[in-house]
Parts: sequence; structure tokens; C-alpha cells
Amino acid sequence: MRKTGAHPFMLHQGQASVEFALVLPVLLMITVAVCQVAISLNCFLVVTAASREGARRGAETNDPEAARKASSAAASALPGERPVIEVSFPEGRARGAPVRVTVTYRMPLLLGLGRLVPPARFSRSTSMALEKGD
Repeated sequence: MRKTGAHPFMLHQGQASVEFALVLPVLLMITVAVCQVAISLNCFLVVTAASREGARRGAETNDPEAARKASSAAASALPGERPVIEVSFPEGRARGAPVRVTVTYRMPLLLGLGRLVPPARFSRSTSMALEKGD
């Protein structure tokens, strides 16, 4: 006959607490990493949309300040520092010539991750043909 004793799957007192303490930092790091990737993707999409919006407004108006303001408004939801917005007319400002808007953004990292990994930097350019000439 078998002796009655502790079930082979029963935990000893405190074992669950020790295992939780060992696993918790790993779970927190994974959670922070997933959140940072989601924020990075959002920032990338906002920077892309801001460059498009600025190029569209620049193509409609042939006005670099209007293009800059449109890009800035589209990028207003970005956390941290404001993006750098450059508006250029590489082939002049005649009708049909391109206007190029470049938005460059340096994204802040969560919970001091900047000490572990280099900061993320996004730069997107969009060119569109001018609809009216100067």
C-alpha cells in the first residue's frame, strides 16, 4: 500500500512567490518592449502622414510656410520634441515642378530605454507636383 504524503505537484510554501519574483522582470521587459514597438509604429505613421499633408498643401498653394504649417498640424500628436520640417522646391516653383517636404522626428523611449538602445529617428519625404506656378 502507498503511504499518504505530499502530492507530487503540490508547491512548497513560498515557491510560487519565488517563481513569480523570477518571472516578473522578464514579463515587464516584454510588456515595455511591445508598448515601445506600438508607439514607434504610430510615430512612423504620423511622420509619414505629416510629410504627405505638407506636400499636398505645398502643391496646392505653392507656399512653403503653408506646407510647413500643414505638416506641423498633422504631427501635433507626436510625443516629445517637435519634428523638424523642411520644404524645398528642387526644380524651382513653376507649375508641374515638385515640392518636397521632409519630416524628421526623434522619438523618446519609454522607461529609460535610451540607455540601452539608441533613440529611434524617423525621416520621411514626400514629393508632389505643383498645381500652380509662381
